[in-house]
Amino acid sequence: MALLETFSTSSIFLKICMVLMPLQTLIYMIGFSTDYWVKKNVSSINLGSIGNVDISFKVYEGLWKVQSCVINQCATADFPNIEGWLHATRFFATIGLIGFLVTTVGVFVCLFVTELSQRRILHILTTLLAAGTGVFVVVAVVIYGINYNNPDQRILTLDKDPNWSFGLCVAALILDIIATILLALNATRKPNV
Repeated sequence: MALLETFSTSSIFLKICMVLMPLQTLIYMIGFSTDYWVKKNVSSINLGSIGNVDISFKVYEGLWKVQSCVINQCATADFPNIEGWLHATRFFATIGLIGFLVTTVGVFVCLFVTELSQRRILHILTTLLAAGTGVFVVVAVVIYGINYNNPDQRILTLDKDPNWSFGLCVAALILDIIATILLALNATRKPNV
């Protein structure tokens, strides 16, 4: 069977995944690597018996770096101290990134490699890999979502909000859930070979 024949005989579910998988991987890579998972607006500093001093600056945090902005001048640095929950988030997010990449390759193998595309086990493994990737990303997002807003600052008065990098990772997770469902539908339609 030629390359185009393999593609043309593939299910519509797999063809949709051919678009979804690279898209979700790209979206996740951008969210994973940028420093805008949370935005902190600092409004005052508590100096104890002296009182509060009003000041305004922003801090953006990602998984890997922190960026402070005062009067439109920003400086990026590594985290001064890394808490255990951030290590766990990094671990699960990194496994999720690897899973997105491997699942994308699996979808393209199912679509274009004739000898392998006829084997149902490859379709099942790709589906399980997509589902497992989703689980790792859910764990990373939940760990970060629970811990980013801990009241760890007693000196600073600040507001913390999830930012666009975090949102991109959640969007990639939603696309992964859709792709996993489509891959499962594809695997159930594949004959046992």
